[in-house]
Amino acid sequence: MKKRVLPLLLALALAVLSACGGGANNQNQTPNQQTGGQTAPKEQVITIAHSGDPATLDPHKSFNGLVFTVTNQIYETLLYRAADGTLQPRLATEWAPVDETTWEFKLREGVKFSDGTPLNAEAVKFSLERLADPETKGPGAFIVGMIEEITVVDDHTVHIRTSTPFTPLLAHLSHPVTAIVSPTAATSGDLSKQPAGTGPFLLEDWKAGDSVTLKANPDYWGGKPKLDKVILRIIPEAGTQLTELKAGTVDLISGVQPERFEEIDSDPQLSATRFLGWGSMFLGFNMKAGPLAQPEVRQAIAMAIDRQGIVDTLRQGMAQFGNSLVPPTVFGSVPDLTGPEYDPEGARALLAQAGVTTPLKLTLNTYEGAENQQIAQAIQAQLSQIGIDLEVVITDYGAFTEAIAKDDHGLWLSSWGTVTMDADYTLWALLHSGQHGADNKAFYANPQVDEWLTEARRTADDAQRQALYRQIQEQVMKDLPYLNLYYPLSSYAKNDRLQGEVYPFAAINLDLRKAEVK
Repeated sequence: MKKRVLPLLLALALAVLSACGGGANNQNQTPNQQTGGQTAPKEQVITIAHSGDPATLDPHKSFNGLVFTVTNQIYETLLYRAADGTLQPRLATEWAPVDETTWEFKLREGVKFSDGTPLNAEAVKFSLERLADPETKGPGAFIVGMIEEITVVDDHTVHIRTSTPFTPLLAHLSHPVTAIVSPTAATSGDLSKQPAGTGPFLLEDWKAGDSVTLKANPDYWGGKPKLDKVILRIIPEAGTQLTELKAGTVDLISGVQPERFEEIDSDPQLSATRFLGWGSMFLGFNMKAGPLAQPEVRQAIAMAIDRQGIVDTLRQGMAQFGNSLVPPTVFGSVPDLTGPEYDPEGARALLAQAGVTTPLKLTLNTYEGAENQQIAQAIQAQLSQIGIDLEVVITDYGAFTEAIAKDDHGLWLSSWGTVTMDADYTLWALLHSGQHGADNKAFYANPQVDEWLTEARRTADDAQRQALYRQIQEQVMKDLPYLNLYYPLSSYAKNDRLQGEVYPFAAINLDLRKAEVK
């Protein structure tokens, strides 16, 4: 485990990385081959910078973007979210309610998994039940936890019944963790290393810590992709990713550094894109133990953080301020939700009124990444102004999750994506008392909020659901188990030779079905 404790930093801006290497020669292009006097077509190959090695290629056994960015090219779900936010057919072509707890799905015909197994209703039943099975030990099992029964009607028709009316079911079935896998491969092989899906690409090679190479699926039901190969190279450092993009050895990077966006966009060989996706960056408070169990301490910390300043100064146009735990792109967001104002003097007074002796020593856990480090340093500096001595601990993601699972952890800084585009996904996971030991690391428990969350799940009327999500989030702002810092803009940069890619919401949604090298 890597562990670093940051010193107190009063300067909030992160130093700009050293100048990147130039040059527009792209080393990914394969030269023409001369065969019998004729020119063979160039192999269509692109390289994408990937910030970390996927822990597995089994979509049911992870809940991590590093994994889903890869598995989404290999597997498919019943439905998916289009760039405009609407739910669209993927492996399911039609769906309709049978009654208030049952939905019928018609499956696409003539589709096969990469191992030759046919896609049918049995495969759908197998996959969703496998995800829900405790033996799978899938951290995303809660996504299908409301499903009571899956019935095979015929080869291409399946009924999914929930234990109670569950309005967000369709949204949940668009999540990459609900990928439909080959029953044959899952029972006789190891999907973590030998994936078998219905997607446009197949695994060709995986060199741990170095790269994942995908090749076009020649039998893809949607037509063979134009790209012959997609290489995801493991490049953790954002500066190195940019250097390689400018040198032409990488074709696409995600998460453009704010201070480099304009530089990239002005390069005639490159393009940079940014937009509001489904992500949030937040500060979490452990309400179970220690000083953070006192509401006055949580409120004082919230008042001491200049969130608008962080957006304006540190994120430089790559973030949007907001108090709701979900961004305005997501159903159930409350864009006009009011929250704590920046008031360091008031924060100091509040600590004094609560009888808190300063300096108060607290710990903040986060995981590796330039943005996390930058924001953690800013919070550390600002809390020092109200007498809080904050130890910032940065580890790899695995060690971070272990740290914040403990009863006595303090503050933590993390991001969250409402992948389903429905607030239930985030609010239930982070706020419901039944999620203690899972995603509710704040150990938040409010019976009224639990009741509202349950009611929102059962309510079919969108206006009523929206009203309930407003009540929930207004109560959360009073209880303050979490403080939303901002909504990071999704961003990516590419070499302009890559055309036809679709990049909605975040890297895990990258669609290369129609992409090609020009």
